[in-house]
Amino acid sequence: MRELIKSLKSSESLVQKKAISDIWKYFPKVCQINGEDVLLGDDTAAIKFDDHYLLLAGEGLYQPLLKSNPYLAGRTSVLTNVNDIYSMGGRPVAIVDVLFSSDSKNTAEILRGIGDNAARYKVPVVGGHITQDAECPSLSVFILGKAKNLLSSFNAKVGDDLVFISNSKGKFVSGFNFWDSSSMLGDEEVLNDLELIAEIAEEGLADTAKDVSMAGLVGSILMLLESSRKGALLSIDTIPRPCEIPLKEWLLAFPSFGFILSLRPENTDKVKDKFQKRGLRCEKIGQVISDMKVSFVNKAGEKELFWDLKTTPLIGVGDSILN
Repeated sequence: MRELIKSLKSSESLVQKKAISDIWKYFPKVCQINGEDVLLGDDTAAIKFDDHYLLLAGEGLYQPLLKSNPYLAGRTSVLTNVNDIYSMGGRPVAIVDVLFSSDSKNTAEILRGIGDNAARYKVPVVGGHITQDAECPSLSVFILGKAKNLLSSFNAKVGDDLVFISNSKGKFVSGFNFWDSSSMLGDEEVLNDLELIAEIAEEGLADTAKDVSMAGLVGSILMLLESSRKGALLSIDTIPRPCEIPLKEWLLAFPSFGFILSLRPENTDKVKDKFQKRGLRCEKIGQVISDMKVSFVNKAGEKELFWDLKTTPLIGVGDSILN
């Protein structure tokens, strides 16, 4: 476990996430809108509006992917935003895009990818900006959603089970640590899988949720726990993964459909049943503890400290919560 931990801690996925901590020099971690606190650092901002929440988020696309496969980059820009909305317990409303491109061919492929996945997820593109003479191409997409009940990363409770939901059927995109488990699915199947997250939120079956992002499973778990000012014992040998993928690669992969839930133990079997009926993997992989330390535990019962969030924050957001 020690070699695995050393390798994970030095990975580009986690090193890049540490850079987020610098933004708090310029922005508050908590702001107020209409007298309600809005906590920064979750998968989306959640803004109270009448009897529901408006959800607002944005994603910048990975430059190498944008250059090598502009169509897939366009599709991925929608996928990642939609996942962020569902991970909060919401549903998407609309997206806008900001595209800087260097030629008309790339522009067409990127927009085709955005349009195809926007139609697939039934979320309209309602505006944006395009420049076609940029020296350095870039793509950012922003999304609006809404939710009745939130699954915020700031609400994990001591004793919660940590559950990982994924689809082990898929393939790695060559050259990228990206597990594509969605493009081979039908449109209705994709939406029905995601709808389970909103259903769980509305039934009050989970305390928190987090989309597994480009930080991979381990990075996303750290961000969730840091936001909640909690720690966890992770059963490293029980993490479900495609049999052909080494554990280290899987812990750092972007799985395209991957979510972490923290929930009361009495709700775990009910939640697992919902996903397993749809052929998805849903397994308990750990437990939330009060100490802000995250440790790996193997089948032999050996325990190794992976990360101390109190002494080494990942994104620097946890101390915005007053317990």
